[in-house]
Amino acid sequence: MAQKVSKRVKTLSGFMKWIEQFNDGQYLFRGVSKHTYKLEASAYRRLPEADRNNSSRLLKINRELINKARLLGHDRKDGHYLSDLELLAELQHFGAATCLIDFTRNAQIALWFACQQSSTGEANGKVFAVRSDDPAIFRTITPELVTQKNIEYFFQEDELGRAPLYQWQPKQQNNRVIAQQSIFIFGGSEIVAAAECVILKSSKSEILDFLNNSAGITEASIYPDFDGFARQHAQNKPYIEPNVQGYLQRGTEAHLEGKLDGAIIYYTEVISLQPDAPILSEAYTKRGNAYRAKDEVDRAIDDYTKAIELEPNNAEVYRLRGNAYANERDFDNVIEDYSNVIELEPDDAQVYNRRGSAYAQRGEFDDAIKDYTISIQLKPDHTYAYNGRGRAYTRKGEFDNAIRDYTNSIQLKPDHTYAYNGRGDAYSKKGEFDNAIKDYTTAINLKPDHFYAYGGRGRVYTAKGEFDNAIKDYTTAIELESDDPYAYNGQGIVYTANGKFDDAIRNYNIAIQLRPDYAKAYYNRGKARLYLQEWEEAKSDLTIAEDKGVDITTEFHNDYASVEDFEQKTGIQLPPDITEMLTRQ
Repeated sequence: MAQKVSKRVKTLSGFMKWIEQFNDGQYLFRGVSKHTYKLEASAYRRLPEADRNNSSRLLKINRELINKARLLGHDRKDGHYLSDLELLAELQHFGAATCLIDFTRNAQIALWFACQQSSTGEANGKVFAVRSDDPAIFRTITPELVTQKNIEYFFQEDELGRAPLYQWQPKQQNNRVIAQQSIFIFGGSEIVAAAECVILKSSKSEILDFLNNSAGITEASIYPDFDGFARQHAQNKPYIEPNVQGYLQRGTEAHLEGKLDGAIIYYTEVISLQPDAPILSEAYTKRGNAYRAKDEVDRAIDDYTKAIELEPNNAEVYRLRGNAYANERDFDNVIEDYSNVIELEPDDAQVYNRRGSAYAQRGEFDDAIKDYTISIQLKPDHTYAYNGRGRAYTRKGEFDNAIRDYTNSIQLKPDHTYAYNGRGDAYSKKGEFDNAIKDYTTAINLKPDHFYAYGGRGRVYTAKGEFDNAIKDYTTAIELESDDPYAYNGQGIVYTANGKFDDAIRNYNIAIQLRPDYAKAYYNRGKARLYLQEWEEAKSDLTIAEDKGVDITTEFHNDYASVEDFEQKTGIQLPPDITEMLTRQ
């Protein structure tokens, strides 16, 4: 920019159009509430008119301010001795007039200041733009200069008699400096603006509203510290009773900031005012979202239910409640809510996918496959639906269909680790162990912490009799996920096959501690105890496994043709009561 540009604006869009010109470098902005204010330090305003722009007088008044502050012991903060510049910044924060001039990197923040009312009454505001990346004009303050140089250093003239200008972003930034994206400019030379924009006084209020709604720039965001909070509630600030929309907006803002308890208070206030049904439903929905974010799922479900009673045709609330029921593994209600969404929005591919997952969790694989298929028809690149249908086919024993679906998912997303893992599971169950190992290995290469893939590859290595590799994979899976009972159980199976029965039992114990209803772990521990001839303990484990649904006769005959085969191969004679348990039909 070569020439100074002036403009008068009365809208936010007009201002945004004005700042488009500052694209040739870095600029700082300063907003003042009265257009007649000059681009000068506040300390100058304490001097007579004749002494304005006199750098030696500016230095003198700041030196006296620093000395008085030090004399009264105001030069320490949190145990830290404040240098001259740090002390001036602290004094300016609390309203003292110093040589420091506040600028901001954010033009809209400068506009907010320009739209404040002047202390002398209504007046046009002004925003100054200053080019800041010209080293011939501005020097940058380093941390060493801040701590090692006194204020006089920064007002020294060069060999041509010119006093430099400095720009400084304090290292120890308070919340206000951060919020305002502040940069201090100071020194002995006059600051020349590259451009000025006058903000018409008649438009200030409207522009402030736009800044609040479009960018969230308010007095609370500009002054986020305790002092700013107190200023917002000073005697000259009228109290305005928030209306329903005001409480709802406050709740939404608190929610976005992660202040869930505060958001719930505001949403509850809206509900207590009993507004019209759509707003009341929105308040219940948003409060439900806040409760769910706090893991208070029952409360969330109650609020979603109240919202649905007010707006029975609101698909989004059914979807949210269905998601909450899914957290609780209440799949009957999950399916009912997703079915309501489908009735209201029949083209929602995602909700078919989610209902398919709920059907799969209930073991209703045909219904799951139907929903996954519709999801894919609606969204042909829906990799998650291909994966879900692949899992359902695997559970049904239709391994070729499963492999085909996982392959489609991989073609759509070549780095989809869970598709490789799922296809590895299907290959494993089909008995194609080499293909399974290849897929599990690809999943691990793509995602080195994929403990499911380590566990799956460990199972295949076990089936192939490669026990050392199996132990390594299960060990890695346990290191990655120490609460996974299946990895401990799988490693126990390998130890049993290696004749390390005590190690195996120790693993089964951990698996059962992690999942007390793990029926197969009880069976496996009971089988290990047969080898140790711990008959009572073995009988107890086999009985628990059977009570929990394990067909122990079938499981036993997967390893041995008969009790006689077991006794011949191991040289162990089983007691009659255990023999009777293992030969039941």
